[in-house]
This record gives sequence, structure tokens and C-alpha cells, in this order.
Amino acid sequence: MYCSQCGKEVPGDARYCPVCGARQEMGIVPAEKLSGESRFDSEKRKLAHRRGRRLGNFLVTVTALLILFAADGEAPAADYVSRRMDASRFVTQNQREMVICNEKGEICTAELPRQILYSADHSQIAYVDRDQELYYMDGMTPVFVDDRAGAAALSFYGETLAYLRETDGGGQELCVYTVEDRTSERIPVRGCREFCLSPDGRTVACVETEGGGILSVWRTGEDETEITGNVSEILSVSDQGTCVMYRKDSDRLYLSHGKEEKCLASVRGSVNYVLNEAQTEILYTDEEGAWYYSAGQEEPVRLTGVKGAAVTSCYLEDTAYQQRQGLILGKKTLKNMLFATRDRRDHMYHIYHLDGEGNGAKALSGHTDQFQIAGNGHSLIYLSDQRLYRIEDVRYSQEKTCLSDSYPVSGFLADRDLRRVWFTTPDRELYFRGRKECVGLPGEPGSLQGRYMDGILFQEGRELYYADEEKKTLVKEDVDEVSVLENGFVILDTDSRYCYLRDMKDMVDLMGSR
Repeated sequence: MYCSQCGKEVPGDARYCPVCGARQEMGIVPAEKLSGESRFDSEKRKLAHRRGRRLGNFLVTVTALLILFAADGEAPAADYVSRRMDASRFVTQNQREMVICNEKGEICTAELPRQILYSADHSQIAYVDRDQELYYMDGMTPVFVDDRAGAAALSFYGETLAYLRETDGGGQELCVYTVEDRTSERIPVRGCREFCLSPDGRTVACVETEGGGILSVWRTGEDETEITGNVSEILSVSDQGTCVMYRKDSDRLYLSHGKEEKCLASVRGSVNYVLNEAQTEILYTDEEGAWYYSAGQEEPVRLTGVKGAAVTSCYLEDTAYQQRQGLILGKKTLKNMLFATRDRRDHMYHIYHLDGEGNGAKALSGHTDQFQIAGNGHSLIYLSDQRLYRIEDVRYSQEKTCLSDSYPVSGFLADRDLRRVWFTTPDRELYFRGRKECVGLPGEPGSLQGRYMDGILFQEGRELYYADEEKKTLVKEDVDEVSVLENGFVILDTDSRYCYLRDMKDMVDLMGSR
């Protein structure tokens, strides 16, 4: 790589330029420079840093985790795998470096991070690298926040970062960093085991190991408040710290309002949960059943007949914030919500509808292989016993319609509103289902790859096609592997090169030849 200040060549593993001594940060690398020019245009690079573009309407994603070169300059054999980190799915090669790409084909690189953080709508991203340095992305520019960072969290809307930091004396401090004005507040902590950040990013609840697990709440600009001891897990903390939900002594769930502590229920084993944005409602499952609680109730309501553990990943295409075994949704209420569980024995899904009072849940499907909930949260498509069904709006009727007619179905993809559906048969033939009928799309047997633009990507052998309602269009030949990542970004492994699919006629060579 090359220095962002003086433009001189810098060894790939160097943190500082050997010529001018400037610290090496990531910067914009236009795609056309990856295989041609030998140095950066320093003036354009400086301009890009000064502009400090925010993500806003920019659909940011970690599109691939790829290696550049080993220290000796030779490219080692590829280890190309799909993996999960935090709430997202990635592609890695040799687990060395990360590539962040935008819709214009601009990319920047960094070491493979230890932790990746997203805001609820995925418009903001931050990460902790392997040197324990914390960064957030401002446009395509990574901004250094702090070093010696341990566990970190990005707030619901991406306005603040909270993180644990090791001090010079070997102690710990809990820090809250405000992205807009780049200021931070810090308090000392003693053996902090875990912490939880409120949606507005200004309140932190943390558990310190001393004293048997002391739970304390800290609102930035105010004094820290100690609540209770023997806490084993924090589920959530609301804005202003007025409501904290936590697990105590491993088997009891508590709610705290200020200094008042209320035991909600006994819980067994792992707890999976979904919260509304204000965190005044929770739906959770443990090893013995499912429960719903809303602030003001005397105790949680048991949802009889609900089986399995709540699936806390099925809303991640919407405004959803992942934390541990839970999910915070950008919804005012959980009532009338569709939710899914997964059976611990056969690993099949079950779909339920929470009623408008929170007093019960109705089963909408039995053993389900695959499902998709519409963006509005009211409609549902699911696959069961090779039959594809749709429920239009669970608020008014749970009547289901079979979409696959007489065709057996092995898998499907649908648009956000579930109005257009593509499915494959066990023989891997492709069909499109619109409002009224199924249409067979011509071609050889193949496999669904993912949603893209207004259609889907479908692979036949090593040929990649884009399919809409009526036809398939060849996108690329000699494709070995397709990875559809966050926000519809697509990486192709083709002709021994990794490409970002910007549109069907334009592909950006990410890293050059392997």
C-alpha cells in the first residue's frame, strides 16, 4: 500500500510510514486503481478525507473479507468461505483483511476485525480490529476512535459508541463516544463482565464481577447509579435508564424501575427475546415455554402452545438491532406481531401471531422448512411439506393460499412485500408466481442464489442468470460461487477473480487476480 500523506510505498503490515512517519489509516481506493496505477492520487485522497461523507442514503455493507497479499508479496492459496460475525454474513479469504465496498465500486481495506457493529438500519458501521483499535465509518473514511478497546456496541441509530477500554494502569473504564462531535465520557469500572446500551446511546447498564455481579446504570453527564447484586445477564436498558431488564442468580428475570426491583418470572436455560424500541414490551422463550410482558402488567403472560426458541434473526432486513440472544425492533408495539420459533429437536420452524392484547399466540404453521415475513410485519410466506403458502394479512384473517398449485417446492425467494415469488422444484426447475398464476421460466435445472434488484439471481452450472417475472438474462459465465450479502450486494468468484456485481453490465474487480 501507499502512504496517505507522502504517497511513498509502505509495507503491508506497517502501522506508520517509514518515510514521513504518518499513521496509516484506511482510505478510498477507486476500483480502477486496483490493477493499474502504482500509487494513490494524494490530493483526491485528502479531499475524500476532508469531505467526511456520512453514510445516510449510502447502503453500506461489508461485502467481502478477502486477503490482499502475504508479507512477502505472494498470494497464498485461497480459503474462500462464508461465515457469520455479529448480525451479518460475510465472505472471507484467508482471514486476513476486510474489504468495504459501496454502490459506486469504491473500496477500502482493513485488517479482519474482531468485532463488527451496525446501527439498526445498517446505515452506520463500526468495528474493532485485531489490535484492539476502534473505528467507525464516516462515508468511506474510517475514523479512529480509541485504542485498547475490548467489547463495543453501536447505538440503535448509530449516534454513539460504548466500549470497554484497558487503562494505562491495567484497570478498566467504560466509555461512551459521540460520533457527531467526536467527544467521549468515561467512568472507571471494576471487572466489567458485560454491558448493554440504550437505544438513544446515552445510557449504559453494566455488570461488574466484584460484589457477586453488581448491576449499575450510568447516564452520560450524570452520576452512576448502583442497582443490585448477583446479576448474571442484562437483557436491556431503556432510554433514561428508567427500565432495566436483567437475569439474576441465573434463573430469575427481574425488571428495575429506578431503584425498585421486581421479579417477573423464573427462567430456565438460555433466553431468546424480542423487544420493542422503547423496551416496554418483551416476548421471550426459555427451555420451558414462551412469555409476553408489557410494562404495567403484574407478571408475564405464558403463551400456551408455543414450542421452541424464538428466532431473533428473521427481522434483520427491517429496522432491527441484534444484541446477544435478543433483538430490538423499530416498532412501537409487539402486539399483533408475527414471530417464529425453532424446534430444538427437529430444527423446524413454527410461525405464530401474537394477538392484539398480548394474551396469547395463535399457530399459523406447523413444521416449516423456510419462511419470510413481509417488511410491514403483517404478511407471511412459508414452505411446509413441499407446499408454498401465503397469508395476506394476519390482522384480519389467518386464511392461507397455496401458491405452488400442483408443483412440489424445494425453496423460494420473494420480494419485500411478498407479492412476487420465485420458487424451485426438487428437480431444480424455476417458476415465478405473481398475483394469480405460476409461470415456468425456461432453462436448465439450477439453484436460487438470492434477491437482486427487482428480481433474483439463479445459477445453472457455472452460468449466472438474473430472473424477473418473465425471463432469465445471462449475467456472467464461468461463475464458481455467488455470495449475496447485506443490502443486496453480490460478490462473484469468477475466472479466479473476485468481483463486486454493481449491476448486470458492470462488475468491479475487487482485488485483482488471486
